[in-house]
Amino acid sequence: YDEHPEYFTWKRNGDEALPDDNRVTQLCLSNPEVLELAKKWVRGLLEENPDAKLISVSQNDNQNYCKCEKCAAVDKEEGSPAGSLLRFVNAVAEDIEKDYPDVTIDTLAYQYTRKVPTITKPRHNVQIRLCPIECCFMHPLEDGECVENVDFMRDLFNWSQVCDNLAIWDYTANYNNYSNPHPNLLVLRENMKTLAEH
Repeated sequence: YDEHPEYFTWKRNGDEALPDDNRVTQLCLSNPEVLELAKKWVRGLLEENPDAKLISVSQNDNQNYCKCEKCAAVDKEEGSPAGSLLRFVNAVAEDIEKDYPDVTIDTLAYQYTRKVPTITKPRHNVQIRLCPIECCFMHPLEDGECVENVDFMRDLFNWSQVCDNLAIWDYTANYNNYSNPHPNLLVLRENMKTLAEH
């Protein structure tokens, strides 16, 4: 960060970095140098692990995505911050395809990237891993009365329309109280059926 603060997330106005504890938690996905470093990093992983078939190039687990002028413009055009992420991931996937035709680049559709971008579609060697963390696990995903699940089902349907390689990062822990059972026991079978259908 000290040498290249421009590689990392920026606030909405684009002229001030985030506080020290948050500044290196996400990358600026519109920075061409960051993209070249990511391509080199992925190629390095594949050289070290020649049997690898899936490499994750994804966001970190927080809401501090880049809002610099270029990233914000892409996200506005795409209608979702998934736009800048997917363009970045697609570029990495395109770079490795010729040398590693059997490798898939995996990325999350998680929290702020859960909504499908309106323009960019995942390449054939990109897997979208959709995360239902905001869902209500007491009701079936297809319960039309449960607002959290209605929103997720919209995103699940939309991703299934643009991506042939869709995976789910399912949640089996009760984050509100780890010592209690996860409240999905009565809907687990129905939810698995719903997910398999998409």
